[in-house]
Amino acid sequence: VSTQSTWVMLEDFELHANDDTEGMIRPQKALWDIRQVLGPKDILLSGVGAHKMWIGRYFQAHEPNTVLIPNGFCSMGLPLPGSIAAHIVHPDRKIFVVAGDGDFLMNVQEMETARRMNANITVMVWEDGGYGLISWKQDTEFGSHTDLSFTNPDWMKLAAAFGWEGEHVTNARDLKGAIERAVNNDGPNLIVVPIDYSENPKLTKRLGELEDGALS
Repeated sequence: VSTQSTWVMLEDFELHANDDTEGMIRPQKALWDIRQVLGPKDILLSGVGAHKMWIGRYFQAHEPNTVLIPNGFCSMGLPLPGSIAAHIVHPDRKIFVVAGDGDFLMNVQEMETARRMNANITVMVWEDGGYGLISWKQDTEFGSHTDLSFTNPDWMKLAAAFGWEGEHVTNARDLKGAIERAVNNDGPNLIVVPIDYSENPKLTKRLGELEDGALS
């Protein structure tokens, strides 16, 4: 993507800074608020799923090795144990995870490790009750997708069972405050947001427009 296209993407991103949706939160708004709260040397870890596509396109890395995304074999389940490691290496930095619900549940048992080590980490789960990236790709390619849904736990009971602090945030206006509280709490914190993945086709369309513009 060209420099001009990058600036266009960032302008698109900023359009959602003041989103005030209720019941669901757009990916752009979630990432905007995270970027506003985290410092340039704080670390964000992404899982694998639709959220990874949004992070890769919109989330700015201000310093090297501060946005960690598992590409290559695209291993799901990385960010929770990875965030514990990041806390050990950089205990002075804020460590933040964005994971889909499917990705997070791959290594959910590591919540115990995080609590036992009193790791200062914040995990934001984007909840859609399915494998969103696979359905996104199938919809794009075939016009429909197979059954990729699953049932999630009661997130706040899960957080309490492992001794984590937890917040379930459903309104966009409340998200930044929840992030600020979490990253300033001692120990592990869970934020769960119902994510609006109806935005996914819009990102596909926008990226196609940018690519066509860069090639023309």
